[in-house]
Amino acid sequence: MAIITISRGCFSHGKQLAECVAERLGYECISQEVLLEASKAFDIPETRLFDALHDAPGFFERITHVREGVIDRIQAALLEHVARDNVVYHGFAGQMLLEGIAHVLKVRVIADPDARIKLVQRRQQISREEAERLIGREDQERAEWYRSIYRIDMNDPRLYDVLLHIGRLTIDDACDTLCRLTESPSFQTTPQSLTALSDLAVENRVKVALAGVCKAEVRCREGIVHLRVEGQKLIPSGAASPSLQHQVQDQIRDDVYQKIVGIVSAIPGVKDIDCAINTPYFV
Repeated sequence: MAIITISRGCFSHGKQLAECVAERLGYECISQEVLLEASKAFDIPETRLFDALHDAPGFFERITHVREGVIDRIQAALLEHVARDNVVYHGFAGQMLLEGIAHVLKVRVIADPDARIKLVQRRQQISREEAERLIGREDQERAEWYRSIYRIDMNDPRLYDVLLHIGRLTIDDACDTLCRLTESPSFQTTPQSLTALSDLAVENRVKVALAGVCKAEVRCREGIVHLRVEGQKLIPSGAASPSLQHQVQDQIRDDVYQKIVGIVSAIPGVKDIDCAINTPYFV
């Protein structure tokens, strides 16, 4: 029983490998389906979701965290799938979206540059020079996306449990290797890893639910949600005394607390709430 995430460069045979492993093991194989489900569940255009996982965020989006909010919703759709276990996911950022789950086997697939170029030429009927430019552009965009969102190098081998080189290995060779690894005790589902997966799902649900309410740091441990909420900015009134301003700060904090607790307590999987809210401040 395992969850497998396959990260790959474009035209590196990652999709074929994912389908081979899923068929051999009888697992569900998913990628674009996650985008479609997130689009329907949260009423977000599919093109916006695709852009969020394809292009590096611009300056404005990095400031307002727009891109991160979209990714939270994509993560929600993915977590719904992997909660059932026995899944091969070969979409974007699987190793990051499921970070910290012990029974996730994180795989990176690479292929020889010349083989990738020839594959693009054959599929798209373009020249070698055009194929080289296409692959270079795609690789650069993906690398920049990871740097912008997660501050990591997607090619860092430490992010993965295994690196497979298609070319030296055939698809069948690589498939055999992954199927054997899923039998390893290291990637078996345990009560502890299931708890970690459940906590991650709760964290995600809370983030999505509070997205339009406040900016908060969210952590979940064994069903207990720990929230650290930033103080709200307030515009001072020249007529208000310091005492009245203090009362306003307290009242706003109490109102935000009650609203947050009401929302979070209704989320499935939440057992208790530890919520700390910084005092609103005047600017």
